[in-house]
Amino acid sequence: MNKGKFRAGVDGGHVHTKAIIMKGEEILGYRSVPTGFEVVAAAQRALHEAADQAGISEDELGGIVATGIFGDIVKGSPLNVTETIPEYMADAKGALFLNRNSRTLIDVGGNIHKAVCFDQKGNLVDVVQNDKCADGMGIFYATMAKSLGLSEQEMSELALRSTKNVSIAIQCALSAQSDAIDLMCQGTDIVDVADAISKYIAERVADMCTYMSLTKEIVAAGGLAKSQAIIKHLQALIKQDVSVLNHPEYIGAIGAVIGYGGGK
Repeated sequence: MNKGKFRAGVDGGHVHTKAIIMKGEEILGYRSVPTGFEVVAAAQRALHEAADQAGISEDELGGIVATGIFGDIVKGSPLNVTETIPEYMADAKGALFLNRNSRTLIDVGGNIHKAVCFDQKGNLVDVVQNDKCADGMGIFYATMAKSLGLSEQEMSELALRSTKNVSIAIQCALSAQSDAIDLMCQGTDIVDVADAISKYIAERVADMCTYMSLTKEIVAAGGLAKSQAIIKHLQALIKQDVSVLNHPEYIGAIGAVIGYGGGK
């Protein structure tokens, strides 16, 4: 294996830092680790574990491309980052790579959510991001799952079983947590509480989407895109089909590689 065949993308996010290893258009390895307070250490760990999974050494990488909210911090690290790419551009490139028919990406991440519209070449057309009151949706979801004694996957599965229309009618995620706890204290069935949490997140994302035209085909990414319950509510609210991309939480890291030319 010659040096230069492999490229890495590192996405430094608020909650998780993701790394992916690619050879041409083939994804060989990927890893997500908590960002914590040591962004550089998280990037190094994610890259090292992704390289291990790919069966290569980091010395074999022909380039490392960084993106995400902490992309510039990662660039200045010992990783010898080749280039940084803005996260919106990386999202568009990654979405188009995974679904050539896609034109709008809805990214529901740990701390922020955004919608990105792009053309057939992956060039940005429009971008919208949540307001401050809707920050922390992924953190809120994970916290509520833990409060219910569930994994995030289990909470989604429970929510899909709900037959009642129970809602959390508060805009702020911090206050919504108290509202959800109140529902539990009132004896609301756990499946309905789980569904109310899922619907609350979908409503915040749908509200954001009213500020731009959602060009078909619409795809979803980010850690919360793995929740079938959230996607079900989101589709009903925006009245459009939404398909979830493969490797949804790695969309930025994939797009970083593709945007640099690693997928060519």
